[in-house]
This record gives sequence, C-alpha cells and structure tokens, in this order.
Amino acid sequence: MKQNKYTKMLYPSPIGTLSLVADEQYLYGIWVQDQTHFERGLGDETIEEVASHPVLEQVISYLDTYFEGSVQDLSYLPLAPIGTDFEKRVWAYLQAIPYGQTVTYGQIAEDLQVASAQAIGGAVGRNPWSILVPCHRVLGSGNRLTGYASGVEKKAWLLQHEGAAFQENKK
Repeated sequence: MKQNKYTKMLYPSPIGTLSLVADEQYLYGIWVQDQTHFERGLGDETIEEVASHPVLEQVISYLDTYFEGSVQDLSYLPLAPIGTDFEKRVWAYLQAIPYGQTVTYGQIAEDLQVASAQAIGGAVGRNPWSILVPCHRVLGSGNRLTGYASGVEKKAWLLQHEGAAFQENKK
C-alpha cells in the first residue's frame, strides 16, 4: 500500500498559527498549533512543509478573506473523505451553518435525528477543518460558549469576528 504524502503550510492567523495539511488532491485539516486532535492520525514523518501548494493556496486565500471579515463560497474546496459516516453527516451539517449564525448541539441532534447531543459534541470536536467547517458556530444549551479543541477564547474570538450572539460563561 502506497504511503500518502502530505504537505503542510503554516498560516499566521489572529487566533494563532494554523497548520494546513493536504495531499495532492484533498485538504486533510486546518488545526490551530497545539490544539486537541492536532494533525490527528497523520503522523509527523509523512508531512513535508512546503512554500506553495495548489490546494493549500486556495485555503489560504479563503482564510485571508475570512479574517478580513468577508464570506466566501467554499463548496469548491476538496475536503478529504475522512471520518466515520456519522462524523461526515455532522460535518456536512456544520458546513451549512451560515456566517455569523449559531446552532446548539441539541439542535443539531434534533435536526439529524440523533438521540445524543454528546455524540454530536464528540463529532463536532473531531472536525479536522477549523474555521472552514465552522464548528465554532456550535454552542451549548442557552447559547453558551462551550468546548473548542483549540480553546474557548479562540471560539469566542471567531464568533465576535462574525458578529454572532452567544452567552459568555460566567466564572
């Protein structure tokens, strides 16, 4: 079996350095440096850092636009076909959440007819495409800011950037 060859570019963003990983065809992930599930399942030895790459350059162009405060259509970006069928259903749902809008884990569970909001939370937490597949737009009950693999303060930053409404957690 041929070993997949992954390439990576680093992207300095307002929420920290992002690691963008792709192979020749697909985007495998966008991770904030040192987040939970960072470069999950890829293994360091197979990732080569590059200065340019056709898939990653599209992603960088999207991120530039996003951080400038504009919205873009991402349906053309080739996301890698990874994850379980359940995760893929949840991630497809996330992609449909509009910029500046939020949903709760419970709402996703209801819409996808899944009994457990926790199961939804697990799949959302394993989303490998930070920002692009907007898991930061998912809130806890009462629109509370809850877990985010790279830290709740980064989630709050992204939501504020998009002008989305959410409840800060009271200490």
